[in-house]
Amino acid sequence: MNLLLSAVAVTLGLFVAASPMRAAEIWGRSHLDKLAPKQRALYLRCYRAFGIVLCLGGVLFAVDSMMFSKYHH
Repeated sequence: MNLLLSAVAVTLGLFVAASPMRAAEIWGRSHLDKLAPKQRALYLRCYRAFGIVLCLGGVLFAVDSMMFSKYHH
């Protein structure tokens, strides 16, 4: 189950990091439409940073689940 959750986090993180505009259109369309162009660029950078953090968190969670699973019982 932990590896499945990690895979989902990594997949979503990669999607958001690779295409923040499309991710923002899917999950925050109404907010994105209200922003000025300069604010939109900052908003998309934050989306990309969120995707990177989500991906790295998923990878670290997977590594923790695999390497240290004997200590979690």
